[in-house]
Amino acid sequence: MRLVPILLLLANIPAFAQLGRSSDWGRPPQMSWTLGFHWVQPSVSASLQGSRHGKASLVDTDADLGLARDGRPLGALLEYQGEAYGFQLTYDSERYRGDRVLPRAIALDGRPYSAGTPLQTSAKVEVMEGTWTYKLIRNPDAWLGFDLGVQVFRLDLKALPLTPVSRVQLSNHTGVVPQVGLTGWSSGVDGLLESRIYARYFTYRGATSFRYGVDARAYLYPNFGLRAFFEDGHVRVPGGSLEGDLELHADRRITGLGLVVRF
Repeated sequence: MRLVPILLLLANIPAFAQLGRSSDWGRPPQMSWTLGFHWVQPSVSASLQGSRHGKASLVDTDADLGLARDGRPLGALLEYQGEAYGFQLTYDSERYRGDRVLPRAIALDGRPYSAGTPLQTSAKVEVMEGTWTYKLIRNPDAWLGFDLGVQVFRLDLKALPLTPVSRVQLSNHTGVVPQVGLTGWSSGVDGLLESRIYARYFTYRGATSFRYGVDARAYLYPNFGLRAFFEDGHVRVPGGSLEGDLELHADRRITGLGLVVRF
């Protein structure tokens, strides 16, 4: 993926830009708020096996349903950065679509489908996140912070078997994943370049969540700029841990481009 090495390069430019320069020469006024809008290219794959609330599921979104990104999803960002702490709110809405003759027998929320059934599926994934960051190490051009937050996922899945007796199957899942981690931030060229790298991990009763990402921003003017970012993560929920005896594996990767305004 070509965007990843570009982001890693951009993430290191601000740090090198600090060498040999005064800490406050030509620095513009500090701007605390950032508002952004972005377009993402997401990919999600998940597998479920077991039962939840007495309803059995056995499905793989790639191998069985062939779910792939549909359209160009939009998202939004609101961020505040103070001297000692900051917080960030993000929202993303993604759509996926699949059209597959089932290669094996599957089950979705208690409804079985036999192998060879033509099945059309569509899914909408909404992800909302709030993160509060306490800045452990601070200087004018960089900081290292401790993150606490939460991600809320909502999945709406619609399945339509193309058989003489068809019935739409709706499946809704909502998940809440706490966030604990570290974020490193740096800036250069008098605040016109910014980058951050973060990693977050959480485990509870055998279920784990891990994600990492890089976010680079280049400001054409002191308060208007471009943003590029990449994130990769996964969730693992063993049977018997959180969702009855349902075992869940989910992987999500996004790359994105957007516009940001500081004020």
